Amino acid sequence: MRIIALDDKPLQRRALVSAISEAAPNATVVACASAEEMLAMDDLDSIDVAFVDIDMPGMDGVELAQMLRKTHPGLNVVFATAYGEYMPAAFELHCSGYLLKPITAAKVRAELDDLRRPPEVNAANGLFVRCFGDFEVFANGMPIAFGRKKTKELFAYLVDRRGAMCSMADVGAVFWGDRSGRLSEQSFLRTLVADLRATLEEAGFPDVIVKRRGEVGVHTGSFKCDYYAYLDGYPDAIAAWRGEYMRQYSWAEPTAASLGDNFYAAIGSASSSSTAPSWE
Repeated sequence: MRIIALDDKPLQRRALVSAISEAAPNATVVACASAEEMLAMDDLDSIDVAFVDIDMPGMDGVELAQMLRKTHPGLNVVFATAYGEYMPAAFELHCSGYLLKPITAAKVRAELDDLRRPPEVNAANGLFVRCFGDFEVFANGMPIAFGRKKTKELFAYLVDRRGAMCSMADVGAVFWGDRSGRLSEQSFLRTLVADLRATLEEAGFPDVIVKRRGEVGVHTGSFKCDYYAYLDGYPDAIAAWRGEYMRQYSWAEPTAASLGDNFYAAIGSASSSSTAPSWE
């Protein structure tokens, strides 16, 4: 999920980014200082939610929401303001929410759980990664054919790490154990990274893999994933959980066990709280 935090005041903007990041730790949060800066974004179509201040110099939040309603009708706009008098205008615009400052993670999470237009977990357009059951990757609804099984497994492992940068040595140890130090395995792992980047680029998604010297990871905001949506509390992702996670990979078993524990804890929370996300 990709979220914009828009506020012209630096301290308020940082507080908003912090609250969103705490409420949705797997989301990519983009900070903007003005409506004009937000509208100039090249990838505005990829944004799911925008938390927007109202009282800003230049184009204010209400004017921005009016424009977005015409140009990006699928974008959820949540007003985040210190003023309650704009609430009637927000309702007229059919915005997704209205938060009064100070903004907290709990307030943000409540809005994300009740969006007017919830983001699709299994999107027909874009890159979708399915972790529940067998690990599979889909580009615009069609499965991606990986040339090597180990290339696909490498992507699965990086998705499992949720954006954390992984050293080549650590990946090699997971894949080959004591043999990972051999020059042949090290060379093969570099080939797998190059093959993975080329495969995703050919499918139209060149920005998914993040490569640094001796490390590799994924940009979690560049694709949809049932695993990430589950952790963010989306009901459709929770409903898709059947107790199996990347079942073709033995190294994924600890994550599967953790997901099971989270599932039963979430059920208990939902049964005791009227504000918990719906499971339906």
